[in-house]
Amino acid sequence: MDLPFDGAISEFFEFAAPDAVRAAIRRADKGDILDAAFPYSDRLARKVYDQEMQRVQIELVKCQSWVRQSGARVVVVFEGRDAAGKGG
Repeated sequence: MDLPFDGAISEFFEFAAPDAVRAAIRRADKGDILDAAFPYSDRLARKVYDQEMQRVQIELVKCQSWVRQSGARVVVVFEGRDAAGKGG
């Protein structure tokens, strides 16, 4: 059985990634962070952060309510760098 994204990253690297990205990856050592600012070049202002956090927390509560009502199963993936406050 083929997995849905099996080899997708390698395929992107070989055939679709820009030359500069491929060169940077080839030069990098394991564990290197190629762009310390990725994905954001600037820190959010506290007011903007709080507004966005409130908005996404509301969406999370709506999703939680739907899961309870429907009995659906969900998978939650927390993306971020190590020690980024993901709790484990």
